[in-house]
Amino acid sequence: MHKSSYEKMNWFKSTFLNKKDTLNILDVGSLDLEGNYNYKSIFNEHNWNYVGLDYESGNNVDIVVEDIYNWFEINDNTFDVVISGQFLGNVPYFWLIMTQIERVLKDGGYTCIIVPTRGLNYDNNRLNCYRFFETGLEYLAKYVDLDIINISTNDIEPWHDSCLVARKKSDLFNIDNVENKINHVESKLDRILKFIR
Repeated sequence: MHKSSYEKMNWFKSTFLNKKDTLNILDVGSLDLEGNYNYKSIFNEHNWNYVGLDYESGNNVDIVVEDIYNWFEINDNTFDVVISGQFLGNVPYFWLIMTQIERVLKDGGYTCIIVPTRGLNYDNNRLNCYRFFETGLEYLAKYVDLDIINISTNDIEPWHDSCLVARKKSDLFNIDNVENKINHVESKLDRILKFIR
């Protein structure tokens, strides 16, 4: 993890999360190969439970998934916050990762995705596939039907990180919301029927 990504994730924490809340936080692509700037130290709060996920075991990994595109190890609607830094640029089918992020995120939960816009191909054992612009992040959030809160790009060399902050819709299948909509439709039908008579 590079320093600018770490600082951006710290900004996300201080801007959108409340230390008093009890939060389960999933870090996607959490393996720390270099031993510096992993996100665990940012989310080390008394009421928060940080969990690192990756497809290989190692430093800062709590859950090793058998299939990086299908996290059978995690139930739907499990985490209040799902974060990821640079990981989407390192997997061939990044949009499938987004479907998993949306699936394991609780209704109303936040996600923060940080990805490079520029930068050289770095030399390690991981793939290095993509760079993202703000519009790419916008359409990635729309692809999984997340509400976009903020998209920004910094100008820090060499990566020029782009950051997406989004929330999972919370009232789509809310029983109260469905009942309100049904009552609204019934009311309109009553008015139409009165008009026809």
